[in-house]
Amino acid sequence: MALQQGTGLSALAATVVPPPSGSSPSRADRDVSQASGSLQIKLRRLPDSVEVVIEGTGPAPVLQQTTQGATWMGRLQTATPMALRAGPQRLSLPEAGLQSVTFEGSGTLFELKVSPTPGFPVGRPVVSGDGRSLILTFNAPALSTLQTLTPNATTPGRVPQPGFIPPLQPRAVAPPLGDMAVGTMTISNPSSVNVSGPPVTMTLRNAPAKDVLMALSQLGGYGFVYVDDANDLGRRESLSPSAEPPKPGSPATRPISISFRREAYGRALNSALLAAGLQGKKDGNTIFAGPNVLAKNFGAQLSKVYRLNQVPPNSAADYLANLGAQVSKTNTITTAVSEGVASTSAPAGSPTSATTTSSSTTLVETFGASEGPLIGLRATTDTRLSTITLVGSPSLVAIAEQYLKQLDLRQRQVALSVKILDVNLENDFQVANSFAFRWGNNFIVNDNGSLAANFGSLLGGSSPNLGTQQLPAVVPFQGFNGTPNPGVANNYPKDSFFDFVQAQILSRNTKLLASPTIIMQENPSVLREGGGQSSSGGGDTENPGGLDEYTIDSPIGRRRANEAVVRVGTNVITQFDVNSSGGSGATANIITCEPTLSTAGLVLGARVEKIDDNGFVTFTLSPSVSAVTDRQSVPGCGFIDTLSVRRLDSGALRVRDGQTLILTGVISDFDRSVVTKWPILGDIPLIGQFFRGTSNSREKRELVIMVTPRIINDTEGGTYGYGYQPSTPDSRAFLRGAPQPPLNP
Repeated sequence: MALQQGTGLSALAATVVPPPSGSSPSRADRDVSQASGSLQIKLRRLPDSVEVVIEGTGPAPVLQQTTQGATWMGRLQTATPMALRAGPQRLSLPEAGLQSVTFEGSGTLFELKVSPTPGFPVGRPVVSGDGRSLILTFNAPALSTLQTLTPNATTPGRVPQPGFIPPLQPRAVAPPLGDMAVGTMTISNPSSVNVSGPPVTMTLRNAPAKDVLMALSQLGGYGFVYVDDANDLGRRESLSPSAEPPKPGSPATRPISISFRREAYGRALNSALLAAGLQGKKDGNTIFAGPNVLAKNFGAQLSKVYRLNQVPPNSAADYLANLGAQVSKTNTITTAVSEGVASTSAPAGSPTSATTTSSSTTLVETFGASEGPLIGLRATTDTRLSTITLVGSPSLVAIAEQYLKQLDLRQRQVALSVKILDVNLENDFQVANSFAFRWGNNFIVNDNGSLAANFGSLLGGSSPNLGTQQLPAVVPFQGFNGTPNPGVANNYPKDSFFDFVQAQILSRNTKLLASPTIIMQENPSVLREGGGQSSSGGGDTENPGGLDEYTIDSPIGRRRANEAVVRVGTNVITQFDVNSSGGSGATANIITCEPTLSTAGLVLGARVEKIDDNGFVTFTLSPSVSAVTDRQSVPGCGFIDTLSVRRLDSGALRVRDGQTLILTGVISDFDRSVVTKWPILGDIPLIGQFFRGTSNSREKRELVIMVTPRIINDTEGGTYGYGYQPSTPDSRAFLRGAPQPPLNP
């Protein structure tokens, strides 16, 4: 390979020495022959550089390079005519400093152009070749590395954590605003009467409202009818000399003051209705006015029955009532009256007589707002069929139908995938060295770091086992884990030495891994009443009360539709409520034990609060992991178990769809070291280990809880549920309905 340099240009010529005659072509030569005739560029990212590889250049390429400002350009000349394998190419790698890399040309001349990202100069590359391709190496920013944690599960110890800490905000920053679904309708004002007439010039002071409206109607050439709400629904009140006089204080006699000067006729009439607090409408060539005239009609009306899919009919009716519709519901009130004295309250020996009388009253109640776009519409519901019936003019029914379509939406569902990892690592290390040495009547014993020595034929001390007695002739010795114990009271042959060494390393590893998935929807309706307080101390603040079967061991129970509880484990007795009766005879001193059950295993309670339009899920979790650590006896009842519980009761959390949140990563280390040694001799390096006993115990417990919410798309799903795949062939065959093989006799 030879490099030629010129003014501002450099050339690179790569040559390949042909193999000796008669030898078979090498694999590299075969690859060159296969790649010849077409060129293609590729980018390879290295930790601190980027390689631009021109494949198929052959054995003798020549490259001339130059720079124009920050752009690098090269002219490639090949030994034989070639073509571009994929046509003109344009590649980009902005994070490595290469904004664009273009390659084009034909025949034996090709042009390569590299434009850097602003702020990342690439400079001249290092040119190399391997006989098949030409490689240009450009400088690039260092590539960040990902630290992989590979802890040793058999040896307790701290796991090194990444040192990256996210930057803190200089001040509190509110989360960005999101999108929300908006339903828009354009509706006409039902309180506006569409009339036309001549301009109005009129000035009145404290005039009765009925007289003002009648004068305006006659000015426009319209008939006028006043409908008083105090009269029958079908009666119309006409302003004639023989008409019944209005009641004092009614809207008809309300005084109003107006002053118009060439005002439009429609605005003048509607202004008078507004000042009097009356409703008005035009039917044909007659103007009707009254306190509730929009709800009265003698024309044709439309009735429609809607069967709702998602929203409860009573909730939909209440919504329409807030918009002005008149909703009718039937309510039954049951009243129970007790008379007499109950047996529990009567004096001893007196007769008791208590009777209870029940009565039911059925009432039809009508309610609705006095203002709104649905004034004049009537509605009623049927909870059995989940239907709502609307009666009114076709225009009002059409408006109410649009509201119902926007209300009757499916509530979103979410699958909470919770992963719980509970790891317990224990490592015990024990080294024990015991020896005995007798020299004449002198006896020295090392029992696992404890020194015992006797000098003379008598055993000294105040111990009843020792006393002032002579060394026995032959005494078998038992001790240290079933091995011979060189005790002071034991006898050994004279001028002898015995040594016993024991070393033990005990490692224990227990792991609990659970990955339950709970599917819930944002439906806060109440499923059942009562309950709310768990046996483990938690409680439902919305409904505090006694313990029930649905909330055991979890503050979050199954009282509402947006709650779920998963319990996997064994029910154990953790408490007895002991009651003793103080009767006489056969019932005297009877002890009653009422057990309290708790779950030894996994308990997961979850509640979904909200799933918004931006893909965020707000939820609450209460996971716990418990195990039996001890057992105690209760006289007259039995045994109770002591549980070691690790539980997390989270507040309201908001997580984006698909993100994983680590709720807790609790790591606890426990180290204990016990050393028994001789004075002075036990501290000597190397030699001191023969005069001491060492016991080290280390425990490490780690609890990791992760949760990932995934909003469910109702149009898609797995065959066996959301994300579930059977792990064994028998399970898959069972779920597919395949026949099971017969059992072996």
